[in-house]
Amino acid sequence: MKITSIVVDGVGKFGIRSEVTGLGSGVNILAAGNEAGKSTLFRAVRACLFERHNTKNESVRILATDGLSLPITVKLGFEHADQLYTITKSFVKSPAASLMRGSVEIARGREADEMLWELLGVAPGSGRSVDESAFGILWVGQGQSFKVPEPTEAATTVLNSAIQAEVGSLVGGERARAVLAALKEELAQLVTDTGRPKAGRPLAEATTRLETLQRDLTDGETRLSVLDGQLVELGTKRSERARLGDPALLKEMTTDLEAAQESQKAGEGAAALLAQFESAEQRSKAILERVEHQLSDLVDRRARIDSDRQRDKESRAGLVPLEAQEQAARDVIRGARDQVAELDAQAERDEELERSLQQIAGVVARANARETLVRQRDGLVELGERLVKSAAALANNRVTATVLTSLDDVEREVAILTARLEAAAPEVAIELGAAGAGKISIGDALLAGNAVHAAIDPLTIRVADVATITVTPPKAASAVDQKKRQDAQRRLSKLIEDAGVASASDLRAARARREALEAEALALRAELKMLGISEASPALAIEGLKTEIQAIDAMLAEVLAQMKVDSLPSAEDIAGRQDGLRLNREEARRQRQALDGAIDAQNTILSNVADARGRLGGTLTEIQNRLEADLAILPDSDRLSLVAAADKAVKDTQGDYRIKAAALEDQRQKAPSVEELERRQNRVTRLLNALDNQKTRLGTLDREIANLEGQIQNAGGDGLGEKVEELRQARDLTEREVEKYKGRVETLLLLKSTIEACYTEQRDRLHAPLRRHLKPFLNDVFPAAEIELGDGFSIAGIRRNGPNAENFERLSAGTQEQIAVLVRLAMGAMICDRGQPVPIILDDALVFSDDDRIEQMFDALNRAGLKQQVIVLTCRTRAFALLGGRQLSIAPSPG
Repeated sequence: MKITSIVVDGVGKFGIRSEVTGLGSGVNILAAGNEAGKSTLFRAVRACLFERHNTKNESVRILATDGLSLPITVKLGFEHADQLYTITKSFVKSPAASLMRGSVEIARGREADEMLWELLGVAPGSGRSVDESAFGILWVGQGQSFKVPEPTEAATTVLNSAIQAEVGSLVGGERARAVLAALKEELAQLVTDTGRPKAGRPLAEATTRLETLQRDLTDGETRLSVLDGQLVELGTKRSERARLGDPALLKEMTTDLEAAQESQKAGEGAAALLAQFESAEQRSKAILERVEHQLSDLVDRRARIDSDRQRDKESRAGLVPLEAQEQAARDVIRGARDQVAELDAQAERDEELERSLQQIAGVVARANARETLVRQRDGLVELGERLVKSAAALANNRVTATVLTSLDDVEREVAILTARLEAAAPEVAIELGAAGAGKISIGDALLAGNAVHAAIDPLTIRVADVATITVTPPKAASAVDQKKRQDAQRRLSKLIEDAGVASASDLRAARARREALEAEALALRAELKMLGISEASPALAIEGLKTEIQAIDAMLAEVLAQMKVDSLPSAEDIAGRQDGLRLNREEARRQRQALDGAIDAQNTILSNVADARGRLGGTLTEIQNRLEADLAILPDSDRLSLVAAADKAVKDTQGDYRIKAAALEDQRQKAPSVEELERRQNRVTRLLNALDNQKTRLGTLDREIANLEGQIQNAGGDGLGEKVEELRQARDLTEREVEKYKGRVETLLLLKSTIEACYTEQRDRLHAPLRRHLKPFLNDVFPAAEIELGDGFSIAGIRRNGPNAENFERLSAGTQEQIAVLVRLAMGAMICDRGQPVPIILDDALVFSDDDRIEQMFDALNRAGLKQQVIVLTCRTRAFALLGGRQLSIAPSPG
């Protein structure tokens, strides 16, 4: 097939009828700027050939021109089998299709769609569009050129047919693919791709039935086992019911309970009477203790009243000598405090004088430090000047270590490139004869003897005034290295110029000078650090020293004016006067300590006197309070009668208590003990619980026996044993059915793997025709390289400079794109040789190719154009100017 004309109307930006002019055999190139409509034309051609005229899909509807209510009309002329055809289709609005051979219409509407596909060798698809067959490989849309070709099923059939035409029918070819397809289809009826039974298919249904039957059988066997256990349990419970329901046992338990209850009642009566006797004895004992306490209290108060009266008399006599001691101590304290006040006044005068001497001493010390500060200031000024000179020298010298490293790298690169160019360049040898000295020059250099030069640049040789010879090396052989060398020389010149020197040797000398300056600057910064200056310049420290010196001068002037003297005393004079003040202060301190000791001693006497007076006063108060309380209860006038009445009450209460204690002891002998009462109570409780438990257990056994009888009756009535046996037979039959299907799956999988293994073994032979067609195209771009192909004509890698292949996915985007396009060209050439030429259309391809590589790709495209039509759509008009071929254009159509 060869496209001869393209006309569109109402398509994208082509709101008026437009056509592509200049189409013909070989390479055709439509170079136009962005948004010129190239990709729109490409999509329109695809729609015209491969879409039904009445389709409504999105890929066709977006072709319509915005703002116009027109049909999308595409008219395509093409040559096929030495016949000229024209296919015209209108989409969306007023859909129509017409196929003409020459000037005669041979089909219309749906018939035109299907006859066109039959001519092109593509098969109808779902009804909306068709499988593009070989066109899907060779028609590359915008942004798709770097993707690996992925042939459709129909395209794979075309490629395999072309291969079998060369290598014959073999396993792995079209016949093997048909067998594999049939195997896969039959396997798909049984299992999924992962080997699991496919839902809704025979194997899955049989497996499901088997699982259901197995569950039902397991459930039946479980129920049968439960039924056996229930029969054993029913016999056990009936035996226990007969034993517990024995009347003799119930009568014996009732008699024991009544006897225990009578014994408990008698014991509780005796215990209640004992409690009454104990209460009466406790009340009598409490009365006895109260009257005994009253008698003891009256006797104690009588003795305490007599003792307190004697102690009061003695305490009042002890207060008389304490008053004289207190007055003597106060007189001594008053005299010592007067002497302390006089010493404190003298200490204040001495402190004021010492502060004055300290201030003068500080002034003298600061005045003595002025000369040292002046020397420091002068030294820092000199250091600052050296720092400024060093910084200026470094600023004028721009040759850093980085610059020198860059120089070495560039010189090394120039040397390598020069050596490489000289090795590949033609060698010019000049041998001077006897009369040739001083007459031959190369460039501007006059030869004095024989010379040999490698012509890496155009070389001019002058022979006196006789001739000028120019030797020019071939451009193609070393163009890349020449360009790299020129770039490196320009970078070298730029480095030298930026450094402000004339040559590379001057630059290195400047670097040596800068290293010396950097060492000097480092030493100056270290000197600053030793002086305690953290800033880069000592200017701030110098200003600080100047300010300090000025402050010292101002202070001296002020102090001299205040003291009204011409000069300050010496430090020795000040120290002598300070020593005298310290001696006076030490003597005053000793006197003060002695006086403070005397005051403390007298204060101790006063404290002791106060403590003694306080103790005596407290004792007198305590005695008086106690006497008042005791006399209020036991007055002297009623003392004898109150004590006699209390003694009589004690004797009367003791007789009553002895009677009640004897009655309590007699009742204790008669009543049972607490432990015996508790034992009787426990026996009654135990017997009651035993009767209740027996009644409860009998009721529980009756319910459980009735429940088991009902369950056993129901299970036996269902025919459980027969059902279990039927389920076993059905399960065995289904197991054999599942095993039959699984065996079939294993057989199919074994056959499939065997055919695929044979296909793998024969892959190299299958791919040989494609590699043969690919080799010329590959040599145009990657000389001596080989492409490794995988399953389905996929690209696995490329082998170029070694035994190991480079993985295709790891190549650069540009290299991937170039290899993908070359493989498409090879596929097109192989199909073309079989007699089915298909046009190659590339929309905006080779976008990742550099200048050198794109020219090599142009050679490959022109090679393809020798046998079939190649149409290239591009916006890179300058880059594709060297492609050659027919130049296409888009123009309004006069029709």
